[in-house]
Amino acid sequence: MNYRDALNFVHSRLKFGSRPGLDNIRRITELCGNPQRGMRFIHIAGTNGKGSISTMLSNIMIADGKKTGLFISPFVVDFRERIQVNGEMIPKADFARIITELKPLVDQTDREGYCVTEFELVTCAALMYYKEQNCDCVVLEVGMGGRLDATNVIDKPLVSVIARIDLDHTAVLGDSAEKIAFEKCGIIKNGCPAVMYPDQYDEVSATVCKICKERNSNLIVPPTDFATEYNGVNGTKITVNGVKIALPLIGVHQRLNAATAVSAALNIGVPSDAVAKGIAATRFAARMEIISKKPTVILDGAHNPNGAKALSDSLNVVLNGKKAVAIMGMLADKDTDDVLRILSPNFSHIITLTVPNPRTMTAAELKNKAKAFCPSVYSARSYVEAITLAAEKANGAPIVVCGSLYLASAIRPKLLNFFK
Repeated sequence: MNYRDALNFVHSRLKFGSRPGLDNIRRITELCGNPQRGMRFIHIAGTNGKGSISTMLSNIMIADGKKTGLFISPFVVDFRERIQVNGEMIPKADFARIITELKPLVDQTDREGYCVTEFELVTCAALMYYKEQNCDCVVLEVGMGGRLDATNVIDKPLVSVIARIDLDHTAVLGDSAEKIAFEKCGIIKNGCPAVMYPDQYDEVSATVCKICKERNSNLIVPPTDFATEYNGVNGTKITVNGVKIALPLIGVHQRLNAATAVSAALNIGVPSDAVAKGIAATRFAARMEIISKKPTVILDGAHNPNGAKALSDSLNVVLNGKKAVAIMGMLADKDTDDVLRILSPNFSHIITLTVPNPRTMTAAELKNKAKAFCPSVYSARSYVEAITLAAEKANGAPIVVCGSLYLASAIRPKLLNFFK
């Protein structure tokens, strides 16, 4: 297979949906020699911020001279973002070769009744690539949950990291923060240290503490009273555990994401100079990303209430109370009303779009919901129409694009071209 054929084959496994459970991934990794065995992992679960924390930790390990794999999802620009080594995406030829090697094994598991899903296939391909690249360490972000997530096929990690936990994927993970926390904590292994994002619901903190105690896992919770030198449109400067860091990512929540990453790195023995260097090198598309400064255009993947709250708090700081024009698209299975309730006070107008995903809420449906929260709401049929209308309505005021990472991925190149 060439790269396009390999990608099409991977996407064809989407029809099997998302099936929590480790039987499929255990079978497919067994058939290809259990590539995860013997590798060193930093394992990260959570609802919000895990992508940012993962990227920070990858850069920190690279700065420490370690050949580092990074596994994240979803991607924003290129599918191969999901599988990286030392900040470089897997080459198309290597991706095609590994998927070609895996196809007969997938066919075998189909015959055996396992039916490997898209995420399980990508996870296995990533593990194979990291193994053949002789990575010193792999930063491994879960797809959904933790306990039954395909990435939990690994043995004991160097450290488990629990990012901010909120209500998301409730149909699969449970209808309370406590139940979701239990699933996320499935990545915490006996005798392995864990680091928890410090701003959690009380029931989440209690669950994490209880599980760590049961599993003899030393739990580290980063400080929140660190000195903040700067937090604005040019990034964040803080001191965490005695380490001065300059984080290019903007947003008040990124301070706590950075504190979590710093605590995890220091816990596994990374020197403070490498920690600071790695944080300073961190860039992440669609996480409070400044697309343009004149006018101010911000792209963010916020898609659930906690993400919306983080975005709202950050907009209050970065935009100094100015109202923005929003371009929004959301999936139908998200808590749309709460997201709109939290974000709409920041917006003078909302322009809705249909997200390029089978689970999308249509632009018309989102427009009808948004009318209850914002007096001026429009729907658009295309990205260019939405951007053009937003620029017209903003008339120099800020523009914010949010609601879904799938929307961010699709609209980002159009924004960059429009505001170049």
